[in-house]
Formats: sequence, structure tokens, C-alpha cells
Amino acid sequence: MSSDDSTPPTSPARSSPNILITGTPGTGKTTAAGMVADAAGLELVTVGDLIKQRNLHDGYDEEFDTYWLNEDKVVDEMEDMMAGGGMCIDFHTCGFFPER
Repeated sequence: MSSDDSTPPTSPARSSPNILITGTPGTGKTTAAGMVADAAGLELVTVGDLIKQRNLHDGYDEEFDTYWLNEDKVVDEMEDMMAGGGMCIDFHTCGFFPER
């Protein structure tokens, strides 16, 4: 930032966009995201798989057969991977992704 703190920080230039596909479970978003990623030459990231693979959760709820999502861990993990663009993200919601 500048010395007067009025200039917002800049993001690195993106070579291509990030596309976020969201929806209720079972609506076909993973299928659609895969098709979009293939057609646009983007890398597909299924956030649910990423949460399990990189331990971005606070434990497992056996009653509901799901992981307790840690939003901060997910955002911290994905921020750098999305900075340059070129990602097609598949998840249930977008509310915790920061606007950048």
C-alpha cells in the first residue's frame, strides 16, 4: 500500500479467469464444472475433495456423514492457487470466498 493507505493492494495479473460453479448437492455441478474446465482449458478443483486431501476441516460428523469445513483453512489454501486464474472451482456455496 502507499504511505497514505488510500491505494488498495494490487493482485497479480491473471492469464485467464477463475470460474466458480456452485449449487445444491446432486444438481450436476461437478459434471458441469468438469465440462467447463475441459472446454475452457481450466484446472478443475473440487473443494470437497480438496478439504479431505489437505485436511482443511475441523473433524468429521458421523451423524451427517460430512466434514466440518474450516473456511479459513480453505481460503488460505486456495488464495495462492487462484491468484493467477485458470481455475474452475466446484463447491456448494460461494459465501466464504473473499471478493478480490
